[in-house]
Amino acid sequence: MSRRNGHGAKKELDFELNLTSLIDLLSTCTCFLLISAVWIQIGTVEIKQSHGTEAAAAAKDSFDLDLVFKSASDLHLQLKKDGKPVKGIDVKADTNEAMLIKLNEAIANQILNKDNKSKKMTIAVATVTPKSTVNYGQLVSTLDVLRKNQIVNIGVLTAKGQ
Repeated sequence: MSRRNGHGAKKELDFELNLTSLIDLLSTCTCFLLISAVWIQIGTVEIKQSHGTEAAAAAKDSFDLDLVFKSASDLHLQLKKDGKPVKGIDVKADTNEAMLIKLNEAIANQILNKDNKSKKMTIAVATVTPKSTVNYGQLVSTLDVLRKNQIVNIGVLTAKGQ
């Protein structure tokens, strides 16, 4: 008497898997990624850390500049020498673009005195204190204005509760 260990005939364990559609999909994705990589731009903002580096050992005739956002399009600039306020300037505008233009003019003409070559000032450290209503684009645009005026030792401070 023969004994059967199952319910019928043996089933085949080999099966076919069609990989053609998977390979087509992967090759299409690879082509798309290679072609779209041309439009990817990597942006950098080259600034130095304001405190704790060689920026602290700057020249003695240099000043510190504090930029404090009162609102998204209202800035207060405070020029300091040895921690003591020297000059305060308010920059107000209706739009962010107009504020950036006024900020550039204020830094170039009133702070750095680019018009008067004999009294040219150097800014050792600039600190920017944004409010919570200032978005990232406005902050980066402000940093760009500072960089445009050759101010590279920049720090960004947080102001809690503002």
